[in-house]
Amino acid sequence: MPIGLIDFPNTRLQGVSPLSFAEPASLNEFDLVIWRPAAIANVYSRDHSFEGTPVLDVRDSQRVFSHIRYWRTEFEEFLGRGGTLVMLAPGFTKMGLHTVQDVVPFDVIEALPGYRSLGHQACEPSALRCDAGEPFRQFFDAFSEQFVACATLTPGEAQAIASVSDSDGVCAVYEYHHPGRILVIPELRETASPAALATIVDALDDLSARLRLDARVSGYVGARPVVTERERALRQQLAQTSQERRELQSREAALLKEISDIAFFGQLEHGDRVGVINAALQVLHALGAYVQHGIGSTGTLVFEHLGHACVLVLLEEADLTSAKEITETLSERAQPWANELNREVAPIAFIAGANAENIMRLATAKSTNAAVISWLTGATLQIAYKERNFDFLDEVREQDAALTHPARP
Repeated sequence: MPIGLIDFPNTRLQGVSPLSFAEPASLNEFDLVIWRPAAIANVYSRDHSFEGTPVLDVRDSQRVFSHIRYWRTEFEEFLGRGGTLVMLAPGFTKMGLHTVQDVVPFDVIEALPGYRSLGHQACEPSALRCDAGEPFRQFFDAFSEQFVACATLTPGEAQAIASVSDSDGVCAVYEYHHPGRILVIPELRETASPAALATIVDALDDLSARLRLDARVSGYVGARPVVTERERALRQQLAQTSQERRELQSREAALLKEISDIAFFGQLEHGDRVGVINAALQVLHALGAYVQHGIGSTGTLVFEHLGHACVLVLLEEADLTSAKEITETLSERAQPWANELNREVAPIAFIAGANAENIMRLATAKSTNAAVISWLTGATLQIAYKERNFDFLDEVREQDAALTHPARP
């Protein structure tokens, strides 16, 4: 059967495909996948240690966040097609990932579907014993010496199939994950020879066939089922169909997101006061600004960009009785942020929402000193978001703003 090895100790085995957690790939063509999470400590770049825990560097921390999400989804899809996922339980649990503000711990088996129900804790390297029935007993009787238990497991739903020698600590479990299955077994010994690793992969392939009740399996452990040309062709068709289905699902999800974005960000041109502010906040954040809701008014946003603080002030018809009124409104609503931050802030007159066209007409008629005020419309902000124009904030900020408010003395 097609076999994928993710960061396996020896990837130069015949009849298998080498994969890496750091290089997400499709599992559509595989029936058996063997994953070694302990390799995460080696396939990504480490920065330093934090409270005794290895920490990945900033760049690879962001990659891991993305890769965990990818592989968790890929494993779920794989199990949903009836695949067998074998995980070699690592002898450690936590590593550190850099976020924008802090170093946070992550569990190296987080990509495993249902990992929260499988507690695992490092233990002294130990031999193992199998007290379970077939087909597990025959497998461990043949290969237990090639494995070393580096962790004990606390299964919430899975079935215990092997224990640490001379103790009750569980070191291997099996879980039926309809229609697929998950098998967690101990790490391979570093001294395992290439020939032994090849034999173990063959035996796991045979074990997988037994677990899915494949009628073609042999009567002894380690023999791989015979696959006819017709079955191989059908499996290729199945893999292609699965890929096409997933592409359609991805396209469907993209369309739903685009429709949702149109509805949400469209509030910049036709929404109410609350909707306009919420949409503007998301756009400013997406364009690279640090942004938060205003102080004392639901119609303001403060954002910082390249060291400059700006206050977006949503104008309404009542604010446009005269040019003086516009100036006073901007000043009044921006000043609390100058006081709060104890620094200069630049107000930006914001015209957006369902009544934007009428407000713009009034503002144009009343404001005789518009040239010294920074103006921004919801339509312009929405276009910047659609185009992902990351220079947009520079263009807004560089407008001459005579209403810069000083910090408190």
